[in-house]
Amino acid sequence: MSSAGAVDPLLLRAWQEVSEGLMVLDAAAWRIVHVNDAGAALYGFTPEDLVGRLLPEVFPAAVGSEVHRQLKRTREESGVVVWTGPVPGTGLWIEVRAQRMDAHVLCAYRDVTRQHLLQRERDEALRSLQGSLEHTTRLLRLSEALTATRTVRDVAEVVVAAARDGFGAAYCALSVVDHERRLLRTPFTGELAPGAEEEWQDLPLDGPGPGTLAMREGAPRFDDAASLRTRFPELAHRWETADVHYLATVPLVAAGRTVGLLTMVWHEDLQLPESRRAMLVSLASYTTQALQRALLLDERTATARTLQASMLTSALPQPDDLQLSARYVPAHADDQVGGDWYDALLLPDGTTMLVIGDVTGHDITAAAGMGQLRIALRALAVDRDDPPAELLRRLESVLDSLGGQAILASCVVARLEQDERERAAGLRTLRWANAGHPPPLLVDADGTARLLHAPADLLVGVAAPSRSDHLVRVGAGSTLLLYTDGLVERRDEELDEGLERLRRAGRSLAGPDLDAGLDALLAEVGTAGGDDVAVLAVRFHPQD
Repeated sequence: MSSAGAVDPLLLRAWQEVSEGLMVLDAAAWRIVHVNDAGAALYGFTPEDLVGRLLPEVFPAAVGSEVHRQLKRTREESGVVVWTGPVPGTGLWIEVRAQRMDAHVLCAYRDVTRQHLLQRERDEALRSLQGSLEHTTRLLRLSEALTATRTVRDVAEVVVAAARDGFGAAYCALSVVDHERRLLRTPFTGELAPGAEEEWQDLPLDGPGPGTLAMREGAPRFDDAASLRTRFPELAHRWETADVHYLATVPLVAAGRTVGLLTMVWHEDLQLPESRRAMLVSLASYTTQALQRALLLDERTATARTLQASMLTSALPQPDDLQLSARYVPAHADDQVGGDWYDALLLPDGTTMLVIGDVTGHDITAAAGMGQLRIALRALAVDRDDPPAELLRRLESVLDSLGGQAILASCVVARLEQDERERAAGLRTLRWANAGHPPPLLVDADGTARLLHAPADLLVGVAAPSRSDHLVRVGAGSTLLLYTDGLVERRDEELDEGLERLRRAGRSLAGPDLDAGLDALLAEVGTAGGDDVAVLAVRFHPQD
């Protein structure tokens, strides 16, 4: 470049041979002073078409663009300015190196459109791969979380969390089909706006709405606000009350039978892309499997609880000189049922037999085993006047003869006996045998409580080589408490601590109202929360 601003002819001839595009611009007005053949051809021109013209005239779209900004930066700064970007008004991407030289700006540039397109394809492929990885990771985590669920509520909690974290939904519901009542039931937990819950809670299967329609059609639906108001105008108040701007409803179908519906609500306008819809359908598939399992478990648990309740003595015998009271407290875990039971029976000889027991396990098998033991014990007790230890021995013989799955149970069998001398003295004899069960609690009339510790024999079902009876004299006004281990066992403490807590609370049983005292004791001692509790209390009234 000369100081006068003219371009050296020797440089011009040299630049003409360069394969890269070269352009010299007047730094004041951005007039094209020189451009080589390669530089003009890049834009579809010849040098004669461009030399002498203003750059904004040739490329009007460049005004105010990134190219314009970078050129002004070159004019104002020393050194080489490098950038890569699109040429406004064209489909080209160029890589530019520019530098101010006296009154001119020299630009060297080359076409990188192909490289840019390849990079964009690589970036899109990487984003797709990352999206697939994220999709797979989310589904894996969801699968792991759903595998740990047991109840419908458990499944709903996992799905709601997945809807919020993975889809940004404002609300998600897992609904269950009640085929008997022809309803779609949704146990809401208050996420919807006030007043909206009642609108959605129980929906007729043949009623209007995108959810029931999706179930009838057997395919997911994705409705925006306009679609909802146009397709379901009679439900406009529902969309307004719940602030629904976008709704996804996916039926949950297992073996050709619709078992539920997955619903997601967004409070803003959007359109789920195909990739997100596919992910939602995958979520629904995993949810269906977990829901099926939970519903089956609910059914089994309900059956077991019905069986268990039918096996518990509904009306305890109440001899003139005794008062019996019992309670059954199910575990807090709704999906579990135990083999705990109590029983009381007036025997043909006039004595009273008491039973408390606990079959190992927390399922329908445990409940069925409890039923077998209860029925067998009753039959054996009425058949022959045996002491408790002999009753347990005969019970094991009966179980052995039945075959099938082994039953293991802890159990206390007791008899309340009295001869003429004891009657005259106002005493009774408690005779009991203990098969691996917590010791009975005896509370005197003055509130003094003691645990009837005695060597416990092996569990029923272990074929104990021998079983022993134990005896204690009981005075009038005393109360006996038989209970299952859920009352005293805690995971975070020794059994002795629970037994001592029960002994201290035993004073509650000394009051005049046995039922109130039993309730007070249960409230004071509490329960373990993970196991059922059965208790049977007997008050020994004075005799005439």
